[in-house]
Amino acid sequence: MKEITKAQEDILKAIWEIENGAVGDVLDKLPEPKPAYNTVATVIKVLEKKGYLSHKTYGKTNVYYAIISKKEYAHHVAKEAFTGLFNGSLNQMVSSFVRNKDISIIELEELRQMLEMEIEKQKR
Repeated sequence: MKEITKAQEDILKAIWEIENGAVGDVLDKLPEPKPAYNTVATVIKVLEKKGYLSHKTYGKTNVYYAIISKKEYAHHVAKEAFTGLFNGSLNQMVSSFVRNKDISIIELEELRQMLEMEIEKQKR
């Protein structure tokens, strides 16, 4: 996956939310202050070239939709952070959240259960 900017990510998020839509539909989903229509159209074209979006044409209107799911993108971003910022160390990544109290007790319990299940699965 090619890297995208914050503005591109915002537009991608809007498209995930609406599932498919024209430039105006995407613009309606963006927060204030809204960028210009032409700016949104340009960013959408860039996202298409990068392989994140595609479109169908109905008359003179292009309707855009994501070809990369939110889950796929989230996995890519997490993997990039994991390998880049934390030198591939899961321990460093998780401990930074734990030490800064960025994880609630409920999330810690869920993480523990997930880890215990995965350990059992891999032992088989």
